[in-house]
Amino acid sequence: MVLKKQTVWLLTMLSLIIVLSAYYIMTPGTDNVAFVGDQDEQSEESVKGEEAKETNGVQDESVSMNVSGDEAFAALRLEIQEQRDAAIEDYTAVIASEASADLRNEAHEQRQELMALSQKESVLENVIKSEGYSDAVVYTLDDEKVRVIVKADQLSNEEANNIMVLAEEQLGDGHRIAVEFQPAAK
Repeated sequence: MVLKKQTVWLLTMLSLIIVLSAYYIMTPGTDNVAFVGDQDEQSEESVKGEEAKETNGVQDESVSMNVSGDEAFAALRLEIQEQRDAAIEDYTAVIASEASADLRNEAHEQRQELMALSQKESVLENVIKSEGYSDAVVYTLDDEKVRVIVKADQLSNEEANNIMVLAEEQLGDGHRIAVEFQPAAK
């Protein structure tokens, strides 16, 4: 199959946009943190230090909000989905292998939990959008840490608390929830 020059050019530009979006997402900087909720009496610095661990196939890094909102949110969703898909693929490989029955059962349970978690996060994103925000990204760093990023010019503590309540309703109690905002592109 022969591709036209325009098609190759378009695919190259789209690839470049994706790579640059990923770069900006991975660049450190959390100037737009509105509120960090913590169920325990830990300081904000210790929470940030703990969030740097990679868990559930998702590595938490500070998100730079220099990219236009739609691109940043789409790139972050894509990155999270790719990492989760890879983890699910690993679990599926273990299930299909000739490993012990206990190991296969554990992999099956972990795969089901990861898929259920992705579904809950998607539902929470839709609930947050129904509250009047134009976009939101929710992802769980591990069993107890949840990161919520909403598209808003400003986010008061009251609004952040409301989002935290919504997150607890959807995901259950016992989570430490970090709520951040990204200014809407103008």
